[in-house]
Amino acid sequence: CYRRFGHNEGDEPMFTNPVMYKSVKKQKTTLSLYTQRLVADGLIPEGEIEDMKTVFQNHLGAEFEAGKDYRPNKADWLDGKWSHMDKKKKSYQRGKTAIAPETLQEVGKALTTAPDKFPLHKTIGRLLEAKKAMFESGEGFDWATAEAMAFGSLLTEGYKVRLSGQDSTRGTFSQRHSAFVNQDNEDRYYPLNHIREGQAEYEVIDSMLSEYAVLGFEYGYSLAEPNALTLWEAQFGDFANGAQIMFDQFISSGESKWLRMSGLVCLMPHGYEGQGPEHSSARLERFLTMCGGDNWIVANCTTPANYFHILRRQLHRSYRKPLMLMTPKSLLRHKLAVSNADDFTTGSSFHRVLWDDAQKGHSDTKLV
Repeated sequence: CYRRFGHNEGDEPMFTNPVMYKSVKKQKTTLSLYTQRLVADGLIPEGEIEDMKTVFQNHLGAEFEAGKDYRPNKADWLDGKWSHMDKKKKSYQRGKTAIAPETLQEVGKALTTAPDKFPLHKTIGRLLEAKKAMFESGEGFDWATAEAMAFGSLLTEGYKVRLSGQDSTRGTFSQRHSAFVNQDNEDRYYPLNHIREGQAEYEVIDSMLSEYAVLGFEYGYSLAEPNALTLWEAQFGDFANGAQIMFDQFISSGESKWLRMSGLVCLMPHGYEGQGPEHSSARLERFLTMCGGDNWIVANCTTPANYFHILRRQLHRSYRKPLMLMTPKSLLRHKLAVSNADDFTTGSSFHRVLWDDAQKGHSDTKLV
């Protein structure tokens, strides 16, 4: 196997591999060898291949000339499954992301119900009881429950949810538990797939330890399916550097280079309450540096409700943008990092900046 004209077909290969390329020059081309075989076998008359080459070269020449007048039209890419997307660049859209109280309770019932005679791990049993208390009181909704409600509410609206990553079913910090595992035979029950008849599918995949491969696949999936919430989760945000090429070459610039939208969500645990080097920082500054062209969204949500709304917003706007989301560690279970039912239901929405009530005061002093 060789490249007849060198590595990039532009450099002079004789500079570095003279002996090899002397042999290559003596080797007939694949086209010549194939033509000789076809003629020898009586499959085509001698000389016909030259006529075919002439026709093909003329076709290439005509297409090349026509290409000089081509002007890309973004609307050309918004067909098929993408036909409902906005063909114009509109300003910021908050999106209608609140859900009805009835939907909240419907999803909550599914999240807190296991099949009869299904042996749960005792910790999961306690977790379900704690979640039931949230839905009964309307208070204390934690991060994982808010995420599950975002997923579940989208499923009831007909949007598929697909999540992949390392230990994503359980969650890196054992916070998600989107599958109940039978303690006797390891059968799995996915409560998000049992909300109501006719709902969309929830798919969660514990991926192999290759961020580059898995993120690349999920980016491709998001290009093909605009009506699904597609998420990739790094086990720790630091591990995103294993897929840096995907961020640089594709996700951050795919829309400007190839006119292809993507609504991919990247969940990257971020914070120094991690496990030391390589387990502390998703390198937020890198993602901020690369978002100067409104090419993707970078967010660091600090309340479960805001996380809920930003996930739902991905599918409740008339366009798609990748979302680079720094996700918490200690805030997953922090007693003050909770939201109430009203924060998810009618009238609520995503907030780009949250007001700090501690800053309210009656002083006339101007703070600089």
